[in-house]
Formats: sequence, C-alpha cells, structure tokens
Amino acid sequence: MTTGITKSVGKDGVNLPVDVGFVRQLLAAFVKKSGKPPLVTGPMDQPTIDAITQFQVQEMHLAMPDGRVDPGGKTIKALLEDAAKSATPTPPTSPGSVTYSSGVPAAAQLVSPYAIKVIERALTAAGMKAAVITSTLRLADEQAAIMYGNAVINLQKQRELYGPTGDEVLQVYADNKTKPKATVIALMTKKIEQQLANGKQVSNHVTTPAGYPKRNVIDIGVNSTKAAAGTTFNLSGLTKAFAKLQADGFIAKFIDETAKSNTCWHLEIVPGAKPL
Repeated sequence: MTTGITKSVGKDGVNLPVDVGFVRQLLAAFVKKSGKPPLVTGPMDQPTIDAITQFQVQEMHLAMPDGRVDPGGKTIKALLEDAAKSATPTPPTSPGSVTYSSGVPAAAQLVSPYAIKVIERALTAAGMKAAVITSTLRLADEQAAIMYGNAVINLQKQRELYGPTGDEVLQVYADNKTKPKATVIALMTKKIEQQLANGKQVSNHVTTPAGYPKRNVIDIGVNSTKAAAGTTFNLSGLTKAFAKLQADGFIAKFIDETAKSNTCWHLEIVPGAKPL
C-alpha cells in the first residue's frame, strides 16, 4: 500500500504542503464525525495537529499519541483505511462517482450535470470508481487567501505557477508581507477585483456565480481522489482519459497539474458543447 506522503506531517514534522494537504483530506471524514470545524488549507496548524492526535486516541487507541503522521507508519495506514471506508460506504455503480471535497462550500458546488457526466466518462475509461472536485468557482477574497497562504510557504513557486496577472497580485504580497495577514489579503483582494473589472483573471477559477455556468472551471484533486478511489486509483489512466476527452471536444481546456504544487487535474468544460 502506498503511504501517500513523502515526509512526516504534524507535530515536529517536515510538513511539506502536498503531504499536509493529503493528510487533511484523509482526516476530513473523522473531523466531520467528531463535530469539529473542517480543517483549513495552508501551512500546518494546531487544529490539524489536534485532529491527528484525536484520531490516534479515538480510532487507533494509542496510549501515547504523538500528533504526527510518518510515511509507512501506523497512523498513515490507519488514516488510509479509515478514509477508504468513509469514502465508499456502498459499492459505487459504473460510471464512477464524482463528489465534492469538504473544502468546497455549498455555494460553490455549481458544476453542471453535463460536466459531471464528462468526468464520469473519464473515470470509466480509467477504470476508477471515484473522483473528488476540490475547487470550482472562487471569489476574489478566496483567491487572495489561497495565494497568500501559498506565498508564505514559497513565493517563487507561486510566481512560477501564475502568469503576469498573478505576478501583479503576488507583488502586492511581496510589498506588504510585513503587515498583518488580514491587511495583506485585503490588499491582494482589491488588486484581483481591479483586474476583473479590467477583464483580467488571475485564475480562470476567479469569476462570478453568474459567469460560472457558461464555462465550468474544475480542479480534481489528486490526493483526495486517491483516497476516494482506493485500489482503483490510476493517475496516468485518468490523465490520458482527460486528454482524450479534450481532443474529442468534450473538454475545452485540460491542464495536467498533477506534478505541480497544487496536485490536480484542471478542467474547463463548456456545458452542452458537444452532445454526450
């Protein structure tokens, strides 16, 4: 069984962003069952360490929990098993099921039935039973918060991820990073709103609820999909399936970002573009 992480996560861990995100996805069902608020994105924080510790106590019955998840260790194996059970309470039917991650608010769960069917086609072609949507519509303040959190970790990587429009927003961060977090995010939000008013988008995700139905912008998260799909997970197979659907005209734009810091498949689908 793959560990799903490359370095330690949690208390005194290395806490690589990709590994932290994966552990949070695995913890999502346990946190929800415990009645706690969903874990947020960004750098490792105390609520995530607390959730790891609580999982070790309540689910693993450890007498001496350490609040840490190590590659190949007992905690990551228990988390993978727990997430697999939670993600598939009943055997899914074919085609595979498409769900939203706990991090996508109800107001942003706007993906059209047409786009869902396109994703299901890709799952069927890849022999996978599930995929998880981790991002759709983003408002300006949400995009600013995401960019701020990632810039704190590695500003240069963020500059490599975005184009000139994104660089303008990141420059606002660089010029004001010594100020309070809320102040910097507000300034970044203002810049993104100015760009939208001038017809520029820092990301295709950044739009309005009225504009989203015309072009569904969707991220399918690698880590959350891996947890949901279990043994049927097929990274290369799903990548090829999305590329084929783009070539066939069902997907307007496909970007393979599975090896980038955001670890996802980026899809842009125009509902009804081609009969299913």
